[in-house]
Amino acid sequence: MSTRRLLNEQIERLWNGGEIELVRRNYRADCVDHMPVPGQQAGLGGMEEVVRAFRTAMPDLRMTLHGTIVNGDRGCDWWTLTGTHTGPLFGREPTGARVEFSGIDMVRTDGERVAELWHVEELLQFEMQLGDLPGGFGAPTEGYAPTDSGPYDPGAGAWTPDPGTLSELERRNLAVAREHIEEIWAKGNEDAARRLYAPDVVDRNPAPGQRAGVDGILDVLGWLREAAPDLRMAIGAYLVEGEWAADRWVMTGTHTGAPLMGLPARGRRFRINGMDVVHIRPDGLIDQVFHVEEFASLRAQIG
Repeated sequence: MSTRRLLNEQIERLWNGGEIELVRRNYRADCVDHMPVPGQQAGLGGMEEVVRAFRTAMPDLRMTLHGTIVNGDRGCDWWTLTGTHTGPLFGREPTGARVEFSGIDMVRTDGERVAELWHVEELLQFEMQLGDLPGGFGAPTEGYAPTDSGPYDPGAGAWTPDPGTLSELERRNLAVAREHIEEIWAKGNEDAARRLYAPDVVDRNPAPGQRAGVDGILDVLGWLREAAPDLRMAIGAYLVEGEWAADRWVMTGTHTGAPLMGLPARGRRFRINGMDVVHIRPDGLIDQVFHVEEFASLRAQIG
């Protein structure tokens, strides 16, 4: 079974179709979920319970799969979930709220089953749509850990596809994707942002009130670094296929500066996971950005 088929079945048959038996069929018994939902039990049983819980809480749940990227035994998908909260969910009583939030998944397979799973969802947005005080999904993150001292090379530990398996276009796009996250977001390089983003770039997951285009993205870059001047990132992996590229990362910092997510600085450390998917035009400019961060966890850690 190909990596792409496993990704497609994860969305279309497991989550949309409710075929819970696919967990045992498509995931190894020792599959590692690197980013479990807070409170999720270990093992395949915990994964089954999460799917069952969301589908019970939202019987009309629907995931729209936007795309997949595959490099050998590594793959990525990105999606948007919609549904109506009509049943209990992790202790939350039904609200009747209509919800919509996005997520990105990455997997490593053994050719037949998923061996490792990474995933980030917009759980802060989900909480706020339910009317909850943000933070219920805010468990501290685990995973690939950057160092906070010594030489700073955000991409040094990243997994990347074998260049020999990539086309000339894909090798170019991998370089663009690396510069995008390592220079703009990991180092705050605004010149790189103005050089790499198309003037009409679309942020598919904008912050509330974010301006359109490059200026809006630079606003977000600015307020994040004003809030955490010591911000650092470590990239865990890159994937690229055709005009699409993806990455996953861990961000650390100390909230000592400007207010962050509406909260005043209390000098608290934070560590969160995130993932990005970008579309790169033939001229090498990024014109679409999908991104998901553990902002529920961030708010819980600093607030």
